[in-house]
Amino acid sequence: MKGGKAVGVKMADGTVINAPKVISSIGTHLTFNHLLGQESKAQKMKNQVEEIKPSASHLCLYIGLNASQEVLNLPQTNFWIYPEGGYDHDATVKNYLEDPDNHPFPVVYISFPSAKDPDWANRYPDRSTIEIITLTNYEWFAEWDNTRWHKRGEEYDTYKERLSQRLLEYMYDYVPQTKDYVETYELSSPLSTKHFVNYQKGEIYGLDHTPDRFEHKELRPSTAIKNLYLTGQDIVTAGIGGALMSGLLTASAILSKNVVKDIMTKES
Repeated sequence: MKGGKAVGVKMADGTVINAPKVISSIGTHLTFNHLLGQESKAQKMKNQVEEIKPSASHLCLYIGLNASQEVLNLPQTNFWIYPEGGYDHDATVKNYLEDPDNHPFPVVYISFPSAKDPDWANRYPDRSTIEIITLTNYEWFAEWDNTRWHKRGEEYDTYKERLSQRLLEYMYDYVPQTKDYVETYELSSPLSTKHFVNYQKGEIYGLDHTPDRFEHKELRPSTAIKNLYLTGQDIVTAGIGGALMSGLLTASAILSKNVVKDIMTKES
């Protein structure tokens, strides 16, 4: 920062990359708390955005199978599995978060990455992969917050194994042909997400998706700091679609033109 303006990026080794525009895609929390320091305008933005809580934390079970697509015939679609009779999703989530051992997961998402990759068999013959994701609570893992990845202790590993087995049951129910071919699996917790992505509560989708969040004036591509722009899911909405659209909005803000309209015009 110079004269209240963003003028570049300083790397960990001290190297400075000067730039007329700086774009941050790492989320508002990391941008305002870790990149901008005590800059007064940054502190103001930080205080305003901190009113919004992080989004939900998640578990993800990564599964490796020692059989090919021809053997397993895995689907190329994703499964979204909800409890039987769980038509009130908010109530299902509430019950699970209050008593996770005696209530089903409120949603389980199963994806089959290897089945969607047309070149997978050439690179990894006789292997397949599956991912299973569900909701969790960061506070259930908070007691291990200050431990190191892969060195969190036996109690933590036992807890994760119990959760892994619950998730595997969903896979065996919906793709039962996989049961004899599971070679390896590993569960990521919110602490894993925090370790690798540096999100404060191991959240999966940045900021919480509330009406206040979408009305927030600081969550825009242009910031109060001249030449500093934001992009990524925090300024639009969750997932690939939200992140992709944020890039177009940020480009529009920098270029002072409607990039989306330009693309639509060329496509038509």
